[in-house]
Amino acid sequence: MPPKPRRIQVDGAELVVLTGAAYESLAGQRRQAGAQGARVRALRTQLEQLSSFVDQIERAAAALPECPPALCAECEQGGSGCARAALAAQLAKRPGRGGNRES
Repeated sequence: MPPKPRRIQVDGAELVVLTGAAYESLAGQRRQAGAQGARVRALRTQLEQLSSFVDQIERAAAALPECPPALCAECEQGGSGCARAALAAQLAKRPGRGGNRES
């Protein structure tokens, strides 16, 4: 357990006395925390932009015309059914769907 800091009173205000090394360590930790906060904000912005982009893709996929009753040659060759329906299903399963994105 680190030693408790020494406290003194100067003109009625309580101050904490640190060694030079302890102060430099504290200042370095504060700089690191500030840099991490900036990185987190940048990542949050990027995540919001990507989420918005996926929302746009989902809307575009939903606006595609319905598949004809007979599957097209590409859908038949893949054997997985309608590519439009598969895309819509995958977009619907993405994390954070439905406004439940964590802040």
